[in-house]
Amino acid sequence: MFPLTEELLWLGLIFLLVSALAFTLVYRFTGARRPVPTGLEPESKPELALGSMTEGLAAQLPVGTQPGSDIHRELLAAGYYRKSAPTEYAAIRALLTIGPLIVAGIVAAVAETSQIWTILALGVLGAMLGFSLPRLYIVLRGRMRARAIERGLPVAIDMLTLCLSAGQNILGAIQRVASEIRFSHRVLADELEIVYRHAELHGLQLALQKFAERVQIPEVLNLAMILIQFERLGTNASTTLLEYAQNLRTALRQRADTKANQTMFWMLFPTLLCLWIPAAIVLIGPAVLEFQNFRRAGTEQLRDAKRELEEYNRENERRFLPQQEEEMNR
Repeated sequence: MFPLTEELLWLGLIFLLVSALAFTLVYRFTGARRPVPTGLEPESKPELALGSMTEGLAAQLPVGTQPGSDIHRELLAAGYYRKSAPTEYAAIRALLTIGPLIVAGIVAAVAETSQIWTILALGVLGAMLGFSLPRLYIVLRGRMRARAIERGLPVAIDMLTLCLSAGQNILGAIQRVASEIRFSHRVLADELEIVYRHAELHGLQLALQKFAERVQIPEVLNLAMILIQFERLGTNASTTLLEYAQNLRTALRQRADTKANQTMFWMLFPTLLCLWIPAAIVLIGPAVLEFQNFRRAGTEQLRDAKRELEEYNRENERRFLPQQEEEMNR
């Protein structure tokens, strides 16, 4: 049987291989750009991330991906609009949860008895990480997309105002803005393109409502309400949109100032930690050095006293030993 270090190395290599395979599948599901479905494409069976195993794996670990659930809303906020996205998410999450348990069981079956509990604990830890990391990734991706859309909204609203002032209707202005900001704000451009296509099929009001439901940002909800109101009333929205864009810029600036102030506060802790070490050296260092010198001097004095005592004992032995031998001989 392998030594402990070789056994742990073998276990680590197996874990890396399984993790690499799992994250490759996750990248295939999340990293590759796919055209965003808009409801206008012909009906066809989508290509699943794990192929024919997707539905089977998704059924092994139900995670509540029905429409209206928290995970379904998080998938929409992260930009996964395919009908098969909840199933693929559940399948990948089940694979990352069950895979480490299976690997740990196989390794524990051939390992030494003393290492079984350690291997099983690592397997449980890997299963917990596999269950938690996919949702954490979805939530972080959704927040990143929300921040990207918020940063692009003032520019998009300004361009929308220019198009409306030039005489275009709201639908044509949305299409124009989506094409113009695609290189600088791609996420927002994709969303506006979806709005344009939905509006062509179902009407602008429903498209804007779906836009607010997908993105789940208060600023987008306010923009959708403004555009719906002006589309319904048929009035000029340029002044209102300009004011709203200015308010958005002010809110973003205030949010940036707030984060800067929070950063200054959190920087106090590493600063104090870094200053504490030299302060401790300056304040406590001399006392420590003085104590060491005192201890060294005391040790040397004790060594000298011990040496003098040993010499005194040897001198007494040389002086009195012959007399004692003579008395014993008598």
